[in-house]
Amino acid sequence: MAIRSESRFIWKFILQIIISPITFLLVILKKKTFSDLFQPFKDLISFIFEPRATIIIIILNIICFAAELFTPEKTLAAFFSRPTDLFSTHAYTLITSGFLHASVIHLFGNMLALFIFGRVVEKNLGSMKFILIYLGALIISGIFSSLIHLFLIYDNTAGLGASGAIMGIIAAAILIEPFYLTYELILPLPVMFVGWLTIAADITGILNPVEDGIGHFAHLGGFLSIAILLYLLEKEDRKKITKGFVINVVSLIVIAAAYFFLYRYV
Repeated sequence: MAIRSESRFIWKFILQIIISPITFLLVILKKKTFSDLFQPFKDLISFIFEPRATIIIIILNIICFAAELFTPEKTLAAFFSRPTDLFSTHAYTLITSGFLHASVIHLFGNMLALFIFGRVVEKNLGSMKFILIYLGALIISGIFSSLIHLFLIYDNTAGLGASGAIMGIIAAAILIEPFYLTYELILPLPVMFVGWLTIAADITGILNPVEDGIGHFAHLGGFLSIAILLYLLEKEDRKKITKGFVINVVSLIVIAAAYFFLYRYV
């Protein structure tokens, strides 16, 4: 099943809704069947389930969260990731913690981002490479964050959530198809712009640390993980990502130059 872009689906969906009165009239005249009235909603369901690997991971996260609600806190804590776990027999928490979430809002925010950016990655690279990047980013971001906390911050606070993996997916998406339009912020925006906002928020969180409960170092590790995972992809995929990197850098320079010019001379 081909994975459609958000723009292709949304404009078709809007058109179907607009012409629904005509469709209804054709149903009355027996030119169309009654089921044709529900075609927009059939397309919606099809659109949601097109990126199968992305949906499977989302479902797994939802199932794990539901299980959390019925699991004693002491038992659940054994699956959280602590920096010291990296050098112990509990290193498996690098993965288990990535399928646990602190709240419904935490889960919803992560899964929404995964659905949007995972769609871009799976559409361009396929299901297996999407899973490789997701799990690879999850592990690399956990290692990166653990090392930072152990040797620079001297902190052993437990962490959980799929954010590191999702940041790796976001990094891959903005490099693979930087001008792909997403409607995450209602207005159609290129994914690279949304990705930049996320990166900027994490860098700000690192430079100006506050107790916001967000693992900014894990996020940053997820972004940087694509530099390592890049070498596990095929040559054509590496070329595509390298080209996307150049587009992102040039775009940032152009925007920064335009901002400087307007701020200085206008």
